[in-house]
Amino acid sequence: MTIQAVIFDMDGVLIDSEPLWKQAGVDIFNAFDIPATWADMVALTGLPSLAIAKTMYQRHNKSPIPPEDMATRINDYAISLILAKRPLMPGVKETLEKLHRLGYKMAIASASPRKLLAEITEKCGIADYFGYLSSATELDYNKPHPQVYLHAAKMLGVEAKNCIGIEDSVVGMTAVKAASMSCIVIPDASARNDKRWSLADAQLNSLTDINETLLRRFD
Repeated sequence: MTIQAVIFDMDGVLIDSEPLWKQAGVDIFNAFDIPATWADMVALTGLPSLAIAKTMYQRHNKSPIPPEDMATRINDYAISLILAKRPLMPGVKETLEKLHRLGYKMAIASASPRKLLAEITEKCGIADYFGYLSSATELDYNKPHPQVYLHAAKMLGVEAKNCIGIEDSVVGMTAVKAASMSCIVIPDASARNDKRWSLADAQLNSLTDINETLLRRFD
């Protein structure tokens, strides 16, 4: 096996957007008298907005607007926050440049809408590094199903077994492993001791920990 491509989740890996998604969920749900808390949003990290809306509706036995409309409101608000702040994670540009010099193909595989993937990568000056932006919103299944990763690999022209997926959530890690890819996880500091990370092939503290020596371990 030779690693030819690295496929990134976006939220929480490339972009420090998880707090903004959580804030969007809390604000929008509470605007419709659904008492969402930060802890609720943390527990649902990695799920698409529609699944979060359905979960919160069921939990509070309320359905103020169709869940699809609620998800759209959350997405639109979160996107506006992210585009305003453009919060790149530390070391993103340096890591992407390093991987580019080493000859790896790169893609994004995300539960976020393609509009966000395209706009944020362009505005943050990293769009040219990626050969494809794979959005689960355009596919039949979202994470933890592997489809978004398998689609990214297909569009890069690389077999799944020759890819590394980089994730920050258990849901995303499950998708990578289900795609038969090697998996690197970079969890938030508050979640680093979660025993479920043992499913991953490597656990790092930061993107800056990625280097040629580490990547060659997967060949």
